[in-house]
Parts: sequence; C-alpha cells; structure tokens
Amino acid sequence: MIQQLRILAFVSGAVALGCTGAIDRGAEGSGNGDNGGQTGGDNTGGKKPPPPDNKGSLDDAKTVPGARPLRRLTRLEYDNTIRDLLGVSMPSGTKLTDDQGSYDSGFATGGSITGSTDARGVMTIADDIATAALGRLSMLLPCGASPAARADQDSCADKFIESFGLRAFRRPLSSSELDELKTLYRAHRDAAMGETFEQAIGAIITAVLQTPYFLYHWEIGPEGVIKEGGLVRLGPWELASKLSYLFWASMPDEALFTAAKTGKLNSPDDIAREARRLIASDKAKIGLQDFMLQYLEIGNLADLAKAPEFTDYTPALAQAMVQETRDFTNSLFFGAGATGKLEDMLNSTNTTVDAGLAKLYGVSGVSGTGTKAVSLDPAKRAGIFTRASFLAAKAEPDVTHPVKRGVTVLRRAVCVELEVPPNLVVPTLPEPIPGQTTRQRYSMHSMSPCATCHVMIDPVGFAFEHYDPIGAWRDTEENQKVDATGTLSLGNATLKFDGAVQMMKQISSSPEARDCMATQWLRFSLRRHEVNTEDPSLAVLKATMAGSTDIRELMVATVKARTFTHRALSPGEVTQ
Repeated sequence: MIQQLRILAFVSGAVALGCTGAIDRGAEGSGNGDNGGQTGGDNTGGKKPPPPDNKGSLDDAKTVPGARPLRRLTRLEYDNTIRDLLGVSMPSGTKLTDDQGSYDSGFATGGSITGSTDARGVMTIADDIATAALGRLSMLLPCGASPAARADQDSCADKFIESFGLRAFRRPLSSSELDELKTLYRAHRDAAMGETFEQAIGAIITAVLQTPYFLYHWEIGPEGVIKEGGLVRLGPWELASKLSYLFWASMPDEALFTAAKTGKLNSPDDIAREARRLIASDKAKIGLQDFMLQYLEIGNLADLAKAPEFTDYTPALAQAMVQETRDFTNSLFFGAGATGKLEDMLNSTNTTVDAGLAKLYGVSGVSGTGTKAVSLDPAKRAGIFTRASFLAAKAEPDVTHPVKRGVTVLRRAVCVELEVPPNLVVPTLPEPIPGQTTRQRYSMHSMSPCATCHVMIDPVGFAFEHYDPIGAWRDTEENQKVDATGTLSLGNATLKFDGAVQMMKQISSSPEARDCMATQWLRFSLRRHEVNTEDPSLAVLKATMAGSTDIRELMVATVKARTFTHRALSPGEVTQ
C-alpha cells in the first residue's frame, strides 16, 4: 500500500497534500484505496471501459508482462510537465533529486523521494512553481480574471480544482479528492488564515504538486483496476500518460485526454493512431532526443574534463557536441528527408555543426556563431558512434578508453551483455609508457582472468582508436600508425574491419542490430529489463524491425504490444 498517501500537514502556515514514506508499487493497483472505484468528473459513473477491440492486435497473446515498478517523474519529465501544466519554467536553481538507473535497462527513472529532507525539497520547489504560476493566473483559471465577489471566487475555485486536478493527476479526481482540495481552499480563505483568492489558489497548486499522484507514474482512472485473464489491462487514462511520457517526456495534451474520456483509447488501432500523432509532433523531438542521449550514454558529457593539452575542448564545444546529437536525432526522425532507419542512424555522414565542432571534424566553410548542415568525410565518420559526443564521453581526460567504447557499442548496438564473474579481481592496467600506444597498453587483457570477455570487447574498442579523447581524427599515436583492425563474431558471421566506419557498416546490416534496437526501445518504454515471459512481445517487435528498419514503425508496434498495454498483478491484487 502507499504509506500515508495523502497527509494533510500544516507547513509554513499552508495546508499541503504531502507524501511521506515509501511508495509500494502495488498500492494504487489494489483497487482498495482511493483510486479504486473512483467516480470522477468525466461522467463515466465509474463504469469500466469496454473490452479492447482485438482488431489490429499483435501476435503476442502469450506474453505475460513483468512487474510495473511505480516510478517518479524524471527531471526532464517533471520540468516538461510543469511547462505544459502551468505554462512556466522551472525557477532557477530548483531541481528534484537525481534520476537513477532502472533494473539494468540502461535508461533513467526518477529518483526516490525519501526522508524529510527530500520531502521538504519537493515542498519548496512546489511553492516556488506556484508563486511563478500566479503571475499568469488569468490564463489558468476557467473564469479568466479573478472574480470580485466571494461567491464567484468560490465557484471559480471549484471549477479550477476539477480541471487543474485532472490535468495534474492525468486522470479525473475522485469525489474524496475533490472534497479535500475544496476544503483546503476554503481553509485558506476562512478568517483563521484570511488569505486572498489568489493566495488560496496558489496553495492548491502547491499542494497538488506535492502529491504522489502528480509526482509518480500511476494514473488509474475512474474505472479502477481492470483485471483481464490474470493480468491488469491498463485503462485509457494510464495509456494516455504512458504514450505522452514515452514520446514527449511530458503530460498528455487535450486530444489525449479527450480520447481517454470518450472511449477512443481502448483498441490497439486507437493506441497506434495516437502514437503516430504524438511521434509526428514537434514535441516528440524532446522525447526522442532523450532516448538518443541515454542510448549513447552521454548525458554527463558537459561535466567531463579533458587534459590541458586538448586546448580545443571547452564547455562550449562539449555543449556543441550534445547539440549535434540532438540535431542529428531531429534529422533522423523529422522533416521531409527523415527516414527513421536504423542503418542511417548507424551510418549517416550528415550532421549539423558550429565553428568549433567543424574545426574538430576538419570541415571548412563554417564560421560565426550559428550552425550549418554539412556532410562529414565518409572515410572517417559513419553514424552516431563516430560522433564526437560519444567518443569524448567514452574516453579518459588524456587517453582513449577502448573498453568503455567497446562495451557500449556491444551493449547498445548488438545487445551483447557480458557479465563479470562474481569475486573476480579485475587487474589494474599498467601506467602508460612513453612511446606505447593505447592498443599496446591494453594488450595485457589477453593475459588476465578477464581475457574471455576482452577478446570480444577490445577489438570493438580498438576500431575507434583513430579518434582521440575528444573525438578528433588521428592517423598516428606515439609516432606509430594507428592499428584499428579487428574482428567481431555475431551469430554465425565474423565481421572483419579496419576502423569504426567499416565495423559500423557491417553491424548496421546485421540481424543482431535490428533485434537489439527492438530490445533497446522496449527497455526504454518500460524503464526496466524485459523478462522471459515477455518474449512473445519482443519477438513481434523484432519481426517489425526485420520487415522495416524504420524505428518509428517499431515505436508504434511497441505501444500495441501486451508489454505496454498490460501489467502483472501487484502485491495485494487478486484475479476476479
């Protein structure tokens, strides 16, 4: 159960709906708490939506989805939601606790809110946001400008609570939730507190932003938990939120809310229709950029320092590297020339650079403060893994790091995940010797207990040795010609290559790369590792990539799969 789910607490003279203690992922799905059997303001009367129309469903009926962890909004999701909910930006210097990794999926989820310090931080952020929102109150209120008469103010507040609450919780409020917030509003207006209409509305905003219903992903609608064949089928409000946060990293828009309310988000075809609309929107650029940055594992690039001898590496250049990745993502998925294809993601030489990045790539004709679309040398660059952002992020301050580069490509591009044996003491690399290349230094791996893994990792990492620690091309290291040759065994094939360009071209056409993209996108959508009982859904997604390497088609297929539309029973739930 959600422990102390809604606690009325007087904090700094204001009543706030707070959340303390741990949140059990099975709580809201139990059907016995405040969300179960809700009767909200959408005129459904608490009735369950009709069974899904199986037309267009996938061949994954045998899938048994894994657990659905209750997770907090990530920082990006929180910021975007505040923007779309209230029309304000996050106040300067305010942020939630750090995001965290998610069950080996390789993708971020929101961090926990535990203890009084974290809870007070959430309260402070909510209060700052509410203060900023009051600056545009006339655009938030259903009545427009603040009414003059007290009766009109109270009526306007009631309407605001219902409409704002629905958007903030991403589902209609229950009768008890409406009553509690209306009571909270009136408590702030009564003589004991004596606040103005505007101050009381600010208190409502502050309170709502502190609730677990706003902070966490679990938007069960008035129909309550929908049990189906030993599983829970997600209702339309949950699906609306899952779709919007997957593609937009933000809350649903009015069209999604309307679809959830009117029964137009029940069938696989309904879900696919909305997914295509969301993917086509400019707002999807932020969500897909988030996927790409996490996929490449370059989110911390701006914080990485490089050795003083790399004088071209500046905070501005690091930012340009990240922006290049964002722009490349946009060009891959949006616009007239966008293909969305995996092979273009892994092979394309088209990019957008500023003057600093053009210098690093050896591209002429770019100057000033703007950016320019260019084509990189196809003998030196092929796709996202040969861009400076990845190469700089996966290197040390003064030398390259073949293991970091090799492991990431294996894990992300072909889903080869090498487990370190328990209790293995990994030997420390010897200090560099003058005149010794990085490849020569790493040769000791072949003589270590880690040789079994490094015989696969190191050749992939060595393929990137033409790129120095900031991603610039080099032909020599320590006055010796760079050796970027290697082999990689994939399935029944052995790839032979000299450099990353040759390697990535072969990887991009392999069935392992197509299968892996299906796996990576599924993990991103779930924010967890897949489980064995989800193999039927994963097989369908892999077949989708085999038929069309357009990743956008994979995205649509994913939201129709049972891994997306259903979940396992949580603790305390019993099949009826």
